Amino acid sequence: MSDQREFWNERFIKEGYFYGTEPNRYVASVIDSLKSPQRILFLGEGEGRNAAYAARAGHIVSALDASEIGLTKAAMLAKKEGREITLIHCDLELWNPTESYDAILCSFLHLAEPLRSEVFAKAIRQLEPDGIFGGEFFSIRQLPRNTGGPKDEALLYTADSLRSLLELQPCEIVELCEIDTELNEGRGHVGVASVVRMKVIRR
Repeated sequence: MSDQREFWNERFIKEGYFYGTEPNRYVASVIDSLKSPQRILFLGEGEGRNAAYAARAGHIVSALDASEIGLTKAAMLAKKEGREITLIHCDLELWNPTESYDAILCSFLHLAEPLRSEVFAKAIRQLEPDGIFGGEFFSIRQLPRNTGGPKDEALLYTADSLRSLLELQPCEIVELCEIDTELNEGRGHVGVASVVRMKVIRR
């Protein structure tokens, strides 16, 4: 994972926020549905736009990422809002969670198998009963588009593959769909993109 850490550090060291400072719209909608204060963990949080939004709403927020530069910028963004977030500097393949959360959220988490299944299982296991695991991911149909996302099919998602993964876990699928949406997230995600949206509840 050291190559990935270097890749994201190089991206995040540039001036400004590559994916902007506003939260992903779908993730924000999940945050808005939660009564504060909830304990929320953001996976692969990068420069902190979702975490800062949740902190501003009064939640108790932790942000995990492999990029120390991304996390530093996440802390700065939260501080501008007069908030603090807990930073977890960790590669997801080494993630060994011990805390429990009311929600675990992410946007555009690029994971190939078998790491994807391992991380999703860990996330669901760390939720409190009735806790929420949710996120938005790039669909495999995004591959030919130039509006964001990796150009590696293994890092992209389908609703069917996520359903197969989730059905093995102690959770109830509340939402799982594959749609086109207009992204306007900094310099990195701009234009119509194909995404998979997911929301499950720990049972």
